[in-house]
Amino acid sequence: MDPLDPPSHAVSHASDSVQRELHTLRLTLQITLVSLVILSGSIGVYLYRQVSLLKRQSEANQRSAQQMAHQFNSNFATQYYQFEQQLLSFARTNPELQARLARFLVSTGAGGSNVNPPKVGR
Repeated sequence: MDPLDPPSHAVSHASDSVQRELHTLRLTLQITLVSLVILSGSIGVYLYRQVSLLKRQSEANQRSAQQMAHQFNSNFATQYYQFEQQLLSFARTNPELQARLARFLVSTGAGGSNVNPPKVGR
């Protein structure tokens, strides 16, 4: 009998042990894969719901913004234009005010481009 050869009952016992461990590893792998599939599906459903919710919110915000723009154009813009015209008619009597209005009022044709941005730093 060779001392390096294991006894046959030890080989069969080791083989049974390896089979049990292999079965446990396979079961663990299968559970992990099923969990991964469930998690992936859940994340997909969650992201789909988020996209649909954001789409609805975006459409609602767009309608609200259009209503606000229409209200601004119909109410405030006309009032602003009337005020600007009154201010320009008053400025005809004061040359200093005319120069300032020409610099800042955009609708006079000369405004906006002459305004220098503030210096930052130095």
